[in-house]
Amino acid sequence: MKKSLLTLTLGLTLAFVLALAATRAGAAAEATGTDNQALGQQQVERLWAGFSRIDLAALDEFVAPGFQSLHEDGARDWPQERMLVAMLKLSPYVLTDYKVTRSGDVLVVTYQCKVGETIVAARLAKVSTPRLDVFQQTGSGWKLLSHVNVRKLTPVPGEPPMMIAGPLD
Repeated sequence: MKKSLLTLTLGLTLAFVLALAATRAGAAAEATGTDNQALGQQQVERLWAGFSRIDLAALDEFVAPGFQSLHEDGARDWPQERMLVAMLKLSPYVLTDYKVTRSGDVLVVTYQCKVGETIVAARLAKVSTPRLDVFQQTGSGWKLLSHVNVRKLTPVPGEPPMMIAGPLD
């Protein structure tokens, strides 16, 4: 009887310890997910602040080596994207519907962006479109590795069509 009581007590204690450990691990994973969500939003907001101010020096520091963007008219490396950003004028923008995932030092963020854009003299209507950004953690902080803008290059009604040169060959 003593032996079975001892076995039962040890079994219950072990079950309690394992349940407590699982609860703490779940809470830590949930906190990490919440932390990643906030981190993803912060990086996207940093990117759009650079776009809206046309702060090329800040963007140069923020962009990772090997950067690529993808737009309706093709892919660009950073020097080509930089030329596009230098010609960009944005209306006030709204960023919503974030989804953030993380694998090690890589952060992937999808979101909706509602913004009107003027590139050179071509105005694009203010519409909400999906975007995707990939960030990589480095020794000097988070860097933008990729930016995807699936927005159609549809001008404001009555305006000439968009003509943007510069995609990668």
